[in-house]
Amino acid sequence: MGKSQAADAAFPSLTLHDLRHTAASLTISAGANVKAIQRMLGHASAAMTLDTYADLFDDDLDLVANARDDDRALSID
Repeated sequence: MGKSQAADAAFPSLTLHDLRHTAASLTISAGANVKAIQRMLGHASAAMTLDTYADLFDDDLDLVANARDDDRALSID
């Protein structure tokens, strides 16, 4: 069966870099820690991973802050 040019134009082109970024994003969303993602991507340091993907960890920081607030409130009661 031949390829349809219209179908090809509708499908976005992806690079290996795009796929790598998607894999990292999905792994972060699944709750993996920075060191696991660093090893998966082959980054030299966790700092490099955080520099690249820090914006994806923002929700985690909010959860940590809320948990700390809850712990503090329980210890005061």
